[in-house]
Amino acid sequence: MTLEPVNADRFQIRRLVVHLARLAVFVSIIIMIHLQYAQSSSRVTAIADLSVDQVASVFPAAASLAGAASEDGRMTVSDANGQSLGYVVQTSPESDHIIGFSGPTNVLIGFDDQDHVVGISILSSEDTRDHLLEVQQSERFMSSLDGKSRDEIGRGVLVDAVSGATLTSLAIQESIIHRLGGEVVGSLRFPKPLSLDDVRVLFPDADHIEPDAVHRTLWSVDSGGDPIGQVLRSSPAADNIVGYQGPTDVLIGLDQDAEVIGIAIGKSYDNEPYVGYVREDSYFRSTFDEMKLPGIAEADLFEMRVEGVSGATMTSMAVADGVVEAAKEHLAQIEREASRPKRRSGFQFTVHDVGTMIVIVAAIVIGSTSLRASKRIRIAFQLTLIIYLGMIAGNLVSQAMIAGWAKHGVPLKMAPGLTMLAIAAFACPLLSKRNIYCSHLCPHGAVQQLIKGRIRYQVKLGHSVSKLLMLLPGLLLLWCLVVTMAALPMSLVDIEPFDAYVFRIAGWATIAVFVVGVVASLFVPMAYCRFGCPTGRLLDYLRFNARSDRWTIRDWVAVAYLGVAIWLSVS
Repeated sequence: MTLEPVNADRFQIRRLVVHLARLAVFVSIIIMIHLQYAQSSSRVTAIADLSVDQVASVFPAAASLAGAASEDGRMTVSDANGQSLGYVVQTSPESDHIIGFSGPTNVLIGFDDQDHVVGISILSSEDTRDHLLEVQQSERFMSSLDGKSRDEIGRGVLVDAVSGATLTSLAIQESIIHRLGGEVVGSLRFPKPLSLDDVRVLFPDADHIEPDAVHRTLWSVDSGGDPIGQVLRSSPAADNIVGYQGPTDVLIGLDQDAEVIGIAIGKSYDNEPYVGYVREDSYFRSTFDEMKLPGIAEADLFEMRVEGVSGATMTSMAVADGVVEAAKEHLAQIEREASRPKRRSGFQFTVHDVGTMIVIVAAIVIGSTSLRASKRIRIAFQLTLIIYLGMIAGNLVSQAMIAGWAKHGVPLKMAPGLTMLAIAAFACPLLSKRNIYCSHLCPHGAVQQLIKGRIRYQVKLGHSVSKLLMLLPGLLLLWCLVVTMAALPMSLVDIEPFDAYVFRIAGWATIAVFVVGVVASLFVPMAYCRFGCPTGRLLDYLRFNARSDRWTIRDWVAVAYLGVAIWLSVS
């Protein structure tokens, strides 16, 4: 009798240890993703780390470097006889603020004794591996500066970007020009001048546009020979403001009283489905209407209650940040100020954030009490999830969201409602044994619950078939990990149905997954949740349950996924 409590205590301890080990595997994968992508704030190779072997890529006959770098960062290169071959400089750390696809690149530039380039070499980079490889394999790009003088490059000599690695190659160009004391005239990322078609999105009657003689990012707009307004471009002021995957050029329309009449989305390097969401959201595009540039430059987006576009929070908030940055830069040019006003930080809850939190609390109460047994309450709440949380607020936990947050951090200030939803989704199974999100918070789960058993003909899957189909969510999780870590040009929103709830802007792939999942659930109860949902499988894996004391095959699979993440990060 006295041994039973001891055994029970041991069981609880063992279960807690195994559960924490599962959590550690998941957190380790998130950390690996973050370390892979959130390196834009880190510095690349320092000047003191430069070796003769690295310089040999530019000067094959290099045998020694000068003992110390001079004030401008140059290091003299000599051959085995002590004869000077020229000198080298690095773009880091002066150009580390210039971001390509996902980070800065440190470039070695070799000059002969007459200040002409003999070659360039990439020392290190925080940019995406595949994009960087495209640049390195482009002989045309890598030799494009050969023979050009230092002064010529400093004046902004430009070469064509590398197809397939546009952002990376343009950032390398800009880094070199900046390092050599030059200034890029205009934008390397968005060099194309505005067209009438671009401007007519804001001024439908425009028949003539002309760039300002002093401020090159400001364009005058005329109709019938009379001025009707101006357009200010966010580029190049906002070229280093990255949304989900890259910067976006924003056009800011100003009327004759210098008040904003709206914004338009120009070319973008961001994920196109997300850019499309922003481009089509008229409410978001009216965010700054009737404001003037001084007010925008001093604006606090949180205090203004600026809401990100559902399904494209990071992209839309980057667009809003770009508008603010463009206003700051334009006013700085006019007033010739050395400093820019600082934005205040803080939290601002929108109506949808508050609404989402109310839904979360209601779900926890219903899911944890006898209220869940009430059919009327259950159906009413399921309809609330579908209509409000799904179609109106557009707040759903997805693999695309998890991957984006793992890479760039949790946008608590930008999207507190969605953040609280994600916290509830992960915290409840971790702490309470209940997967509240899948059972009481997911709009797509609510759809399947409402249609369950609505038709007579139900398909009964055999044990072997069910077991085989249940492998699919795990394989999709692996696919999400590979796409995220390897920066493959695939959109994770396409493998889940959740964006279909914002049906006006949903892609066809998402709609197809939605339709197939719903139809399947008519014949096989909760078919998508059981056999197709990677997010639900992840939450179920993390759930603290009676079998948490056992290290199972699922745990070894999770460890294998961690191994894949480590391999992709170092390869």
